[in-house]
Amino acid sequence: MRALPVLLIAALSVSGCARLAESRFNPVNWFAGSTTDPDAPLRPLVPAGGGTLVVDGRQPVAEVLSVGLDRTADGAILRATGLAATQGWFNAQLVLVSIEGGTATYAFRAEPPRGFEPEGSATSRRITAAADLDLADLAGIRSFRVTGAANSRSVGR
Repeated sequence: MRALPVLLIAALSVSGCARLAESRFNPVNWFAGSTTDPDAPLRPLVPAGGGTLVVDGRQPVAEVLSVGLDRTADGAILRATGLAATQGWFNAQLVLVSIEGGTATYAFRAEPPRGFEPEGSATSRRITAAADLDLADLAGIRSFRVTGAANSRSVGR
């Protein structure tokens, strides 16, 4: 006797599937009508002018103290130590600005602290950043210049 209600419910459920067969709620029909016209123009995945604009909020360090170039097996490491205006500066990076006349110029940039930070001693405001350069980056470059807000320092190969 218990099988009769179960069979009745199953029969009523299956009979409703005939209406859903051509419906857009049926997942089988989601892609059935799509065809590709070879003469139709292709739309770009990213529309023109719709790219992401990244704004670098970092600022130049106050002063560049030293610059060094260390050779590696597959290139070199450009290393610079700078002095920030106050304590708490972070996310330091050497950013390539230009390559002119065999000299590569890098800007020594870092993010300032979010709130008030005391000036502190020169030792507590020191920041070091480095850039990994491969042999292709070194081709044709004889010297490297790293600039800060107040000065710049150079190192040759």
